[in-house]
Amino acid sequence: MRLRAIALLSLVLVVVGVMATAAVEAGEQGRRPHRWWQSDEVTALLGLTSEQSVMLDKIYRRALPKLRESMRRLNAEERTLSRLVADMEVEEIDVTRQIDRVEAARSEASKTRILMVFRMHRILTDTQRDALDEWMKPDPDENGSDRSQRRRR
Repeated sequence: MRLRAIALLSLVLVVVGVMATAAVEAGEQGRRPHRWWQSDEVTALLGLTSEQSVMLDKIYRRALPKLRESMRRLNAEERTLSRLVADMEVEEIDVTRQIDRVEAARSEASKTRILMVFRMHRILTDTQRDALDEWMKPDPDENGSDRSQRRRR
């Protein structure tokens, strides 16, 4: 009975993770990823030079293949975990090992993204980083949610 409860809890956690990932991917499908350094609004706000924009784009383009591969791997590992959790005949140790694989893939994706952002921030001056951080802050809409109107442009 305990194993079944753990399996059910794991399934719920996996489903929530998959839904969150799917929501992000659905938001990105059909449109180009947001490249804030190419936005006229942000370029003017930060006073980005054309050299800075080129360097930021170069960092992004270098990271993109690894980011995509990390997300592909994470999605595949999450699908495998979902199948394992749904199989009531599976051993708990197998689920545990798969959870470790999922978290390793999630960690790799996060590390890749954070390093890309770190490299981008090194291109900016302190003043530009502060202005970008302020621009990135979500504005509560009329319903009180944290969706930023600026970031959707």
